[in-house]
Amino acid sequence: MRVVRTVLGDVPADRLGMCWAHEHLVIDGGVAKLVNPEISLQRVEDAVAELAPCVAAGLGAVVDAMPADAGRNVAKLAAISRRAGVHVVAATGLHHARYYGERHWGELLDPDELAELFVADLADGIDANDCNGPVVRRTPHRAGVVKVAGSLDGPSARDRRIFEAAAIAAARVGAALLTHCEAGTGGLAQLALLQKLGVPPGRVILSHTDKLADRGYHRELLASGCYLVYDQGLRTPEATARLVAWMVEDGHGDRLLLGTDGARRSLWTVLGGAPGLAALATGLGRRLAGELGQAVMDRIWVANPAAALALAP
Repeated sequence: MRVVRTVLGDVPADRLGMCWAHEHLVIDGGVAKLVNPEISLQRVEDAVAELAPCVAAGLGAVVDAMPADAGRNVAKLAAISRRAGVHVVAATGLHHARYYGERHWGELLDPDELAELFVADLADGIDANDCNGPVVRRTPHRAGVVKVAGSLDGPSARDRRIFEAAAIAAARVGAALLTHCEAGTGGLAQLALLQKLGVPPGRVILSHTDKLADRGYHRELLASGCYLVYDQGLRTPEATARLVAWMVEDGHGDRLLLGTDGARRSLWTVLGGAPGLAALATGLGRRLAGELGQAVMDRIWVANPAAALALAP
């Protein structure tokens, strides 16, 4: 039986339900908040309230894509999971250097050392202090994916070191590897690097690519066998809807996921923003179901995330 690793334990992949594959339920201070106060999402109560209409629309699971020591708080994610009634898949790994200080351990350790930290998050439990040291207290809440960030047009020298560590950890635990594509770019270069590092494309999920509405680019990405999570549907619903329709028409509907990348206070209705996270289902989702059929959307919402996120040791 294939399972997906959530913060409250492993769940059979076929019971994950409707899954949004790139979310930000908690960004709890740290350098990320200093870089951009608009991404400060610290209250469990806010996340539970924002998720309520999403759950009413069918949501069963989310991937929280904030990696180590960039505002991740696994205790809060576990509380949200329990109170909102959704499965939450947490991430390990590292984000862009701008979210860390120049003497941060992520900038100083070699790939093997970084991989050990990522593996511990995946196999043992995420540190209650979010690897912000010097004391490590492992919680029972484990990560389920490895998250890394690529720079504009492809991985930088710094990125390549993090990608190498992520590849080691993903292989050791059998986790999927979720990436950030800056401005939607660099996906092909990321895939080429990860293949050199031994990561098969079918274990890679590229995020934010719908920021770049180039049909040929998306065809080439999906032809590799990777997954794409289109996560700009709250911001640019027309472009995202067009890309989904194109890729389904091109025969790649079994490799598409959806999410909100909702890391902005201005998007959450409970914080006075709009259109609210639920609009992914009640707006874009309903539109696509009408255009493409419910069977296609069930695959994108349910079957594809289950396949993409399942552990494969």
